[in-house]
Amino acid sequence: MAEVQATAQLDVLGKKCPEPNMMIKSKLDTMNPGDILEVIGDVSNRRSIERFIKMRGHETVSVTEEGDKFRMLVRKAEKEKGDIPTSTCGLK
Repeated sequence: MAEVQATAQLDVLGKKCPEPNMMIKSKLDTMNPGDILEVIGDVSNRRSIERFIKMRGHETVSVTEEGDKFRMLVRKAEKEKGDIPTSTCGLK
């Protein structure tokens, strides 16, 4: 199986929720459906970002952790789900 290559990258290290989600949304808005976004972030934000990606209808292709950082590959959906809050910080 071939490794998935990112179309674009986004570094959200050191950002506090909901800023990473807003940055991811803005970046995905500039990309084409099926493109892959590589997100580098703090492990403390991982669950919130994963929920945000799923709620917006995108696909988490893979996630790897190294220390206190993670790398996530996200495939942009053909059609994003609308009017979902960018803040998933308080969700369990």
